Order: sequence, then structure tokens, then C-alpha cells
Amino acid sequence: MDTTSGATFDLKRVLLVEDSSVTKDLVELVLSHAGHTVTSVETGQAALDALFAEHFDVVLTDFHLPDFTGLEVVRRFLSERGERERPLFVAITGDTRGLLSDAENCELFDRVVPKPLDVDLVCDLVLEPVLPVSKRARPGTKRSASTTDGLGLAVLEWPIGIGPAPVPGLPGIDAILIREARDLQILWGINGANLLPVLDETGTLGASADVDVSTLSITRTDEVRKVVERFHERRADLHPDLARSEDPADRLLARIEITGATLSARMSHRHDGLVAWNTICDPGGIPALLTKLEKEGLVRTTFFERIHVCPSCRSACLIVREECPTCASSQLTDESYLHHFRCATQAPESAFVQGDDLVCPKCRRTLRHFGRDYDRPGIMTRCESCEATTVEPQVAFVCSRCTTRTPAEAVPTHDVMSASLTDTGRAYLRSGTAFLGPARRTLRFGDFPLELVIALNRAAAEYNESRQPFTLASIHYDGLDAIRQQHGALRARDSRRLWLEALQQTMSDRVVVARGTASDFVLLAGSQLEEARGQIDAARSEADRTVRDDLQATLRLFGPEDIAR
Repeated sequence: MDTTSGATFDLKRVLLVEDSSVTKDLVELVLSHAGHTVTSVETGQAALDALFAEHFDVVLTDFHLPDFTGLEVVRRFLSERGERERPLFVAITGDTRGLLSDAENCELFDRVVPKPLDVDLVCDLVLEPVLPVSKRARPGTKRSASTTDGLGLAVLEWPIGIGPAPVPGLPGIDAILIREARDLQILWGINGANLLPVLDETGTLGASADVDVSTLSITRTDEVRKVVERFHERRADLHPDLARSEDPADRLLARIEITGATLSARMSHRHDGLVAWNTICDPGGIPALLTKLEKEGLVRTTFFERIHVCPSCRSACLIVREECPTCASSQLTDESYLHHFRCATQAPESAFVQGDDLVCPKCRRTLRHFGRDYDRPGIMTRCESCEATTVEPQVAFVCSRCTTRTPAEAVPTHDVMSASLTDTGRAYLRSGTAFLGPARRTLRFGDFPLELVIALNRAAAEYNESRQPFTLASIHYDGLDAIRQQHGALRARDSRRLWLEALQQTMSDRVVVARGTASDFVLLAGSQLEEARGQIDAARSEADRTVRDDLQATLRLFGPEDIAR
């Protein structure tokens, strides 16, 4: 057992089946530093030899190998293993959609991870407990046909059926298909579910789903694909801090951005609050989250409706009723009351009725002519329980959920709001959690792309051994949001890509240029800070001339001492 930083977890024996040297070096580096034992092989046959020679807790295998597929490795091992314990099988593939669409084959894997690899995700998967065979999906399990079959999409079906269990972040999944509208809060709690389009096969979710596919026809398949593509495009602009965040406010904020920058409220009888939004997030928790996000300046809210709620259970499922002021009974009867001009008697009409005549109960005179003997000035309410009468019954609310009765004047209210992103919210989504704190735009190792992690590790090793200098530059684009708002996300990404390519072409082959999420990076091995500054400034000028959009690139340079700190 390892107790580093107070955390307790089991160290694992990991078999890595990978023929890419970059991926192999990265996974070995990260898992070995975490204390796990890693054995690496490059072919399927070598993987089988290793599996039959010794026990492994986890097998990370590339899907496409030089001799045969990772799927064949798993299939052969399971058919020939005898009494050997089954490891956790994780598929690593750039063709996640193709693998997941083949339910009969993909169910042999416990998890599926797409390329390029997310290092944090791989570490999390290695630490997962290995389920006993009895709790895994049985090969040969079949599912009923879906309306989305044939669209070529990798979908997570809900409730979860056969196949690999959901990986945190749901990498490689194009959409969520709701086949039964139940346990949606459990679904929302899966990390990554807030970033995927929801396809409703039940036809009951309304605006909480992104597409109703319950009556999907061939003419609407393009609509589904466009929604999936739009989500994919907007997901690409999210900083990993926000894409992976488990904070409910962050998850809701990211959902607003992914769906089009508006969280719209609507009336809904399906929820105790009688209000829902265009998301499967629990409506009861949204008001508090919006209050938090608005206070931080990340969203602006607009009024939708004012709702009365039960003071005891906060449900909005209230019965409004008129009551007797004397006994609080709701068994009331309305009837006209008569005014006898001669003696000024006013009483319910039933008090005047004697057979077919109207007789004043006070002076006993018969009322013969309406308008001359009497009139009907209004309606009087009579309580059938206590027989008291009143001109104006009192109003109260009774909660249909907990039966609490509350006088109308004492019932609390709350305002329901819709919300949209502010410029600060958009910047936060693209720059990560450091945007809001004192470390804004500082060097953050969590932002490093994988190839930079490997190159930086080698540069640091050379510096420690021979004091070989290196310089790391981080590039931030102050003008990117303006380009995105004026010309769209695709134009902004293309301009950034072209600018970085122009920068790279101007520099030597020994320079590593890596594309990050909120920032890009340049690693110059063998260069002191001032020397590197001159090279990068010259290359930046050339890149600025190459790209027509003004990205307003700003650079910060770090030496070995800065990295060490």
C-alpha cells in the first residue's frame, strides 16, 4: 500500500501493449512515478506470452497492433486462461467510435480510452478496483434495436446496458441515448455527461433533451449529426479544468456553453419545483448554482417566473384553496345574498326561501318585486362545516407533498431565472480555474500537452546531469475571444493553428512546439533565456505577418530554475 500525500491506494502491476514509442514513454513515465510496476510489449503475441507467464492487475492495450488487434489479445486470453485471474482490460484506440459500435466485441473490454491519451484518466483507471467476473457483462448479451442505429455514432445508452462501463469524462462517446427516463440524476453525476448531447428515445423529456429521436426518420438524421458536431466543436474550446471539473457550478457553466450559452427555464409538472431547464441536471439545485455563478460574474440572469413554495419542504406543488375564516374548512358554498329595503336585512337567499316565496326572516314580509322590495348586491360564502358566513373567504396553501398548511400571506416565494454566459464566464471556460485566482496565466503543468511532458522531462534530466540549459515559453492569445465572437470558433481555431505552424516553420528542428488548451508552448533545448527570447520574438513577428487575424500573442519565458520551483 502507498500512502503518499495521505491518499491510500493499491499499487498495480500493469501490462502496456503499445507500439507507439511516444505513448509508451509517456504511460511508463507517469505510472512508474506513481509507484506502479509497468511491463511494456509492442505486439499482440508478446502480450499473450506475458499474460500467461505472470499475473497483471491491469492491461492497457492498443487496439491496432503490428500482428493482430488488442481485441484478439483479450479474446485469446479469456478463452485459454483456465484458472488464471482476469485483469482489468482497457482498450486504447483512435477508433473509439468503431469499437463501441460493435457491442459484441467491445463488451470484452472493461474500459475504452481514446487517443490522444488523457494521462489523468489513465492513472484513474489503473487505480480502479478489478470487478469479479460475476459482476461483468456476459458475452453474447443482446440489446433491442435503437432508433439511432445506423448513424455511425458511439452512444452511451441509458440506463447502462452491456459493453464497457463508462470511463470518467466519457471519452470517445458522441452522445447519450435515453432509452428509459429514469435515474437521470445518476447519469448527470457521471463526469463528462454534462458535455454530451442528450438524445431522447422516450419522447418525454421535452427541452431537457437536445434531440427527440423517438420518431426519428431518415430526413432527420442530419439534424442529429449536426447537433453532435456542434457539441464536439464547442467541447474543443473548453479548458481541461472545466471539462473534468466535478464542481456542480463548473459543470453547469460548461453545459450552458456547450448548448449555446443560454440556460432556459420552463414550466414542468414533472418536478416538485414545477420548473425545469434545458438540461437533465436536478432542477432543485439549479437556483443555488445560478446564484453562485452570478455572484462570481460568470453568468447574467433574467427573470422567468415567481414561484410560491412550501415553507417546510420547499416544494412548489401547492393546492390553493379558499377557507372559512372561522374553522378553516374548505367546504364552502357560494350563494347570492338578498337586501330587504324596508328593514335593511341582508342574508343568504336560502334564509328567505319559503316554498315558492321569498319571506324576510326578520320582519316576515313577503318580497314580491325585485328592485322595489329587494335586490341582490353580491355573493356570500357559507361554510358547510360550521355554517358561518362571510363575504370574503381567506386564502391558504396546502402542500401536496408534505400536507403543510400555510396562510397565503405567509407562503414564501422565490424567483426562477434563466441565465446566459458573460464574457468573464467564457474566458473562465477557456482559461481554466487559474483565470479567477492569483495564478492567472501562470505556468500550470496541468495545461501541458503530452508531447511536451515527455520533452520537458528529458530536458530537465539533461539539465540535472550536465546543466544543459533550456527555455520554455508559454503563448497566450489575447485577441482570440474577439475573433471567436466576430467570425466564429472555427475561424479562431484555424487562425491559432496557422499562427503556431508559421512560428514552428521559422524555428529550428530542435525546437518543440506543442499545442495546449488555453495556451501553446515552445521548448528550446540548449538555449539560455535571453538567447531564446530573441529567437522567439523573430519567429513571432513572422507568424504575425502570416496570419491575417490579430491574435495578440503574448509570451512568458521560463528557465530550469522556474520549472524546478
